[in-house]
Amino acid sequence: MFEQLGLIGCGLMGGSFALALKRAGLVKRVVGYSKSPSTTERARLMGVIDVEAPSALLAVSGADIVLLAVPVSATEAIFKGIRHLVGPTTLIMDVGSTKRDVVDAARRALRDHLGCFVPAHPITGREVSGVEHADADLYFGKQVILTPIERTFTVQLEKAVNVWTALGCNVVKMSPQSHDAAYAAVSHLPHLIAFALINSISGQAQGKDYLSLAGPGFRDFTRIAASDPKMWRDILVANKEELLEQSRIFQTTLKDLEKLIAAADGDALEKRIDQASHTRANWRISSAKSLK
Repeated sequence: MFEQLGLIGCGLMGGSFALALKRAGLVKRVVGYSKSPSTTERARLMGVIDVEAPSALLAVSGADIVLLAVPVSATEAIFKGIRHLVGPTTLIMDVGSTKRDVVDAARRALRDHLGCFVPAHPITGREVSGVEHADADLYFGKQVILTPIERTFTVQLEKAVNVWTALGCNVVKMSPQSHDAAYAAVSHLPHLIAFALINSISGQAQGKDYLSLAGPGFRDFTRIAASDPKMWRDILVANKEELLEQSRIFQTTLKDLEKLIAAADGDALEKRIDQASHTRANWRISSAKSLK
């Protein structure tokens, strides 16, 4: 049981975490801060938080667990703003989709309190944002990646594992580098492709007409293109090296398929499609192995 959660960022992810902790009986009080006062007020009226804080620093005052649910580009400024009230036993976590940049920010800003920070990435979310969409079930049954570093305190890491496990999550540990390489391939590149596809169609003279004819397959394939622009701008830039490498690999594969189509090589094309179909049919979202 935690005495107080200092919640920095009262949107979908942060709000859902607060609701989940409350429902599980893991926290007595939630003090929340958001850049927009109206968001913090809405969170209080909804019962997501108990007290509105005028600053990130005051949200952390007295907290024994802190969650940063802010854009990754804002992480370092938040760390600098709260470090003076971080105690030696405080557990600090984030929910960012990139980890190397967040860890680097923590090294620069948290200084002597770096060991209190356990970088986290819950593999969940929605295309909508805002505290009004907060859901206590958002994390239940989902995978959470923890990327501790050499200076992470063992006690804080154990607390982090216990918290996410208590919320019904499957916890996986890996290095920040392995995390960013993996999610460039399976998350960041798919978003980039979805953004590009929608823009390539809508930018054509008959784009609106084409889109009006699209069916369920197109809907499912492009669902993630409706994601929050600011958040994904930050993610794509933060993980640009790994993402661009994955993009180059994808473009090579795409060009190979284009060559087969241009040559009308149906047999070879069918083999490539069968390979993809077989891989996808046998893929399951399951427990990942911890990566070093």
